[in-house]
Amino acid sequence: MPISSFDWNSSAASPEIVELAKAEQERAGRITNMKGVLLHSAPAFHLFGAVLPLKQSLQKRLGARAVDIFSLAISEDAQCLLCSLYFRRALKAHGVDPDSYEPTEDEAALIEIGHRIAAEPTSHHAAPPEGLKGLEARHGAEIVVAVVAYGSAMLATNRLNTTLGIPIDEDLLTAADVAGLASKASAA
Repeated sequence: MPISSFDWNSSAASPEIVELAKAEQERAGRITNMKGVLLHSAPAFHLFGAVLPLKQSLQKRLGARAVDIFSLAISEDAQCLLCSLYFRRALKAHGVDPDSYEPTEDEAALIEIGHRIAAEPTSHHAAPPEGLKGLEARHGAEIVVAVVAYGSAMLATNRLNTTLGIPIDEDLLTAADVAGLASKASAA
């Protein structure tokens, strides 16, 4: 049974939760289903929100498109429909067809790294992805650590959404229709 969003307007909402909800609305313009569920626990909300500065740093260094491609690779491998739809829509906003595009050298490395992050644990006995070496050569060790840290947080986000059965946000359903996933999305 999915956990519903916390009603932060209720009398049961602590002042901290109300502040978190207001800040999220101001930052993002709304509260997604995932963030609404996270409002049940202020520490959990803070934990998942703490990744935003890291994501923004990667976007500045590698580009928003590259970070969204990386996030989509992880989300699709993790089979999180909600996250996959979110990042498919983000790529479309970049003018990229998520089913047919030519990745840059950095994007190809990120896809390879994303596949490893989301892979079954037994695959981690293999040598590290070649993409890590390429990213390090082009951008330094700091970016490699940041990429893997962000990717690990993205995998945790995928697991949170699928484990708690967080429903697909209404605004993502058009992305599901376009991707031919409407029946899967409405069943989620």
